[in-house]
Amino acid sequence: MMSDQMTRRRFLRNAGLGAGSALMLAACQPMAAEQAGDDGGAAPAAEPVSIISMTWGRAEMMEDVAAAFVESNDGAIAVENQTLGWGDYWTKLNTLYASGSPPDSAWTHTAWVRPHAVLGAIEDLNPRIDASPEFPDDWYESVWGLFTFEGGQYGTSWDVGVQGIWFNRTLYEAAGLTGPGVGSTYADLLEASLALTTDRAGNHPQDDGFSRREVAIWGMSNMVDNWVNEIRPQAVAWGTDVFNEDETECIVNSEATVEFLNWYLDAIQTHHVHPSADLIEGLGNLFISGSSALISTFPGIIDQFDGSFEWEISPYPMGGESGAHTLNVGGSAFSIPAESPHPEEAWEWLEYNASEEAHRIWASTGIINARRSTSKYVLEMLDVPDTFVEFYMDRIDEFGVPVWQHKNRAQINTALTAAFELVWLGDRTVEDAANAVKAEVDELLADA
Repeated sequence: MMSDQMTRRRFLRNAGLGAGSALMLAACQPMAAEQAGDDGGAAPAAEPVSIISMTWGRAEMMEDVAAAFVESNDGAIAVENQTLGWGDYWTKLNTLYASGSPPDSAWTHTAWVRPHAVLGAIEDLNPRIDASPEFPDDWYESVWGLFTFEGGQYGTSWDVGVQGIWFNRTLYEAAGLTGPGVGSTYADLLEASLALTTDRAGNHPQDDGFSRREVAIWGMSNMVDNWVNEIRPQAVAWGTDVFNEDETECIVNSEATVEFLNWYLDAIQTHHVHPSADLIEGLGNLFISGSSALISTFPGIIDQFDGSFEWEISPYPMGGESGAHTLNVGGSAFSIPAESPHPEEAWEWLEYNASEEAHRIWASTGIINARRSTSKYVLEMLDVPDTFVEFYMDRIDEFGVPVWQHKNRAQINTALTAAFELVWLGDRTVEDAANAVKAEVDELLADA
């Protein structure tokens, strides 16, 4: 149950929703079934229970999983999947939490699990896990830990979302290069990018006559698009961070972080191996088109490849004097709302979705499962290089940096992005942007 101190109105305010939207969405919920009267006779056979599970995607797959679950429990528990788009999902779910009429089960995400845990909107699942001796224990630690908060476990993981470096091996080999890997540094990345970047006349950035507005191949691209998923894990690779350890202060203006950010500013504006946004506007993803040799991205990009080049995976290089390889690790999970109408049946649903049987179905849609023993099921349908298996499966916990979480993560990412927009265009210094945005981010951090 929600804390007595957490009123419905306060929850709506903290979730960024208005009371009007709560009433509108609550009105869409089905009326509770009337209780059968006690006629004093023999107890009737238990009626099948139908639970509601909310998700933000993969509707067809979830129907397949639900059908398999119903078969596994002989029809005792049915599942009604309600699938919405990402934005609508969180608007409706937060409204349902605030109105006290949540679904039986709901997907959760690193963007929301901590706020919901703090507000008492979702269960700590540890008591259920402890009482279920057959519940799996071979989860990737860095993924499972995304949903651990102050000793509680607020979700059971269902996927792995790893972000690191993807590079065009075809371009690297044509240039006589081996590509980044374990042991690579940012100095190595710059050296390779200078060799790979060429304009339409065949000139490299260090050549006379090179035109940065006529580049045919960029050494790298899209490395500083997102502060949470790309810039922050690379800062950690430099031995620094964007936030202090207890997440109460933005340290983007610290000496080490400024050094790291200036490396990228130089890569864009001095060495011309990474495009600024104005040079590639409207050109789409340069890596997919073969116009960039290296990118920071997630596995979802695989579906867009046309087979015109070979690619490989690498963790982020080591930077600075105290750097270490990193990968950004994210994921999603199942949760049980604290006011779930059928929490016991919802737990059986969560248990099933942690099973090998369910993970076979999940993997058939291209999902990397969050258990070590089932993560490679997806390889039956994916043609990927050995480095994909090495870094996005076998060594996740070795290099993984859990994606940064905070109630105001989206607003903080937006503030940092806006502050540095002119930096990457060459019209503002790193130091000026970092000093200017620090106070704004610190205020958002304080609203924990």
